[in-house]
Amino acid sequence: MERVLDYKDILDDKKVKLVAFRLRRYASLWWTNLCAKRTRNRKGKIRTWEKMKSKLKSQSLPATYLQDNYSQLHNLTQGNLIIEEHTRGFEKLLIKCDIQEPEEQTIVRYLGGLDPKYSNVVELQ
Repeated sequence: MERVLDYKDILDDKKVKLVAFRLRRYASLWWTNLCAKRTRNRKGKIRTWEKMKSKLKSQSLPATYLQDNYSQLHNLTQGNLIIEEHTRGFEKLLIKCDIQEPEEQTIVRYLGGLDPKYSNVVELQ
């Protein structure tokens, strides 16, 4: 959704309305219900894209989503995967966890999950 909004240069004040309009089935029903609850509880309308994204994430992702991804990243090992597959899995988990760390720390994290015969070669490089 972010890419579509960016591609179409949708202004921030229009994003919530456009995304709400594009919701389908359960998501549309959920959004309508959320808006009605907010009105009943005398809360203001959701007007920012950041707030809407937060509500959508909390509704559609499991409560343990981020924790599960951190755990997978922490326990990731190469196992029977070829290096390219392991690297791709590592990169996906880094993106999901939105890890902000120095490059040296990321390299150590990556090498820790590689088969020792490969990590030793990579460390020499």
